[in-house]
Amino acid sequence: MSNENVRATVYLQVAPEVSRFYPRDDSRSIQGAKVVGSTQKRSSKPQGGTVEVKLTVEIPKAAFLPLRPEAIVIVPESMTTPHPIEVEASDANEGNA
Repeated sequence: MSNENVRATVYLQVAPEVSRFYPRDDSRSIQGAKVVGSTQKRSSKPQGGTVEVKLTVEIPKAAFLPLRPEAIVIVPESMTTPHPIEVEASDANEGNA
């Protein structure tokens, strides 16, 4: 592990998804698997029929820092809608007589 990364460990309880078309002791009966529980430490009472898998992930420390996005966005003229400005001129000397 580098000094730029941190590790996190989780214990997953994984249960088989079983088909009813084959006997339970036949590997063809297992059609898939699903995570049915997770803990930070090894479970003292795992659910029956599950296997417990220890998973450690390594994540860069920078992933936890506040986002500092920088971008330059160029909007082409064809994607803009002009809004004409209407100005009405008046004589500043009128009405002050």
